[in-house]
Amino acid sequence: MNHHIPLDVNAPLRLDYAKGFPLRVIRREEGFWFVAAEIAVSMKQEVEDLLQMLEPPAGHLLLLAGEDEPVLCLSEGELDELVRRVKKPGARRLRRWWQEETRPALLHEGGVASTVESLHLALVLAAEAAQQVSRAVMAAVLRGPGPWQHSRWVVALDYERHNKQRWPHGKLIGLSSSIATLEGLAELIAEPGRMPVNNGDLVKLAAACHLRLAERMGRIAG
Repeated sequence: MNHHIPLDVNAPLRLDYAKGFPLRVIRREEGFWFVAAEIAVSMKQEVEDLLQMLEPPAGHLLLLAGEDEPVLCLSEGELDELVRRVKKPGARRLRRWWQEETRPALLHEGGVASTVESLHLALVLAAEAAQQVSRAVMAAVLRGPGPWQHSRWVVALDYERHNKQRWPHGKLIGLSSSIATLEGLAELIAEPGRMPVNNGDLVKLAAACHLRLAERMGRIAG
C-alpha cells in the first residue's frame, strides 16, 4: 500500500502539455507533484511499470480538488528518475517540457525558489554529476594508459533545448585546455595573462576567423 502525506485538499495547476492533454501539477511546500496516471500516459507506459522503476514506496496519495478519492502522485524527484530510466521519445519530450520550459516559468512566477526546492535541485544535480564523472573515468581508464590521473574533467549538468544527447556526459580535458564561450573568447585572448596562448596559436586563430568572414562576405556578395 502506498504511504500518504496529510490529505489536505490540493488545487492542481492544469498546464498544457499536448493538444487536448493537460497535465496537472501540484505545488506544495516540499516541491512539485504530478498525477502518476497522467505521467504514464504522457510516456505511453503503464503506471505499474513506472512504479517498478522507483524505490519503494513509490508515489504518495494526495487529495486533489475535484476528486472524491486520493490520487496517486509522483514527486519531482521521482519524475526525474523516470525520465532518465525510460528511453522513449515520450520521456524525452516530457523532460524538455518540464525542465526546460515549465519548471523555470513556475519558479519565476513564484519568486526565488524555496530552501526545500533549492536543496532538492542541489541533490539531483550532485547525483547526476557523480554518475557522469564515474562513466567518464571508467571510459578513460579502459582506453588504456594515459595521463588521465593528472587531467581535468568537464561535466554537463544541463542540456540545450535542441540537444538530443540525454545520457550523462563527463569528458576528459587536458591540463592546458581552457573552456570559454565564443563571446568571452576574444576577451580572454586580448587581456594579457588571462589565457596562456603562443604566437602560433594566435596566427592560426586569426587565419581561421579571416577565412570564415571571407566565406560569409562571399555569400552576401553572391
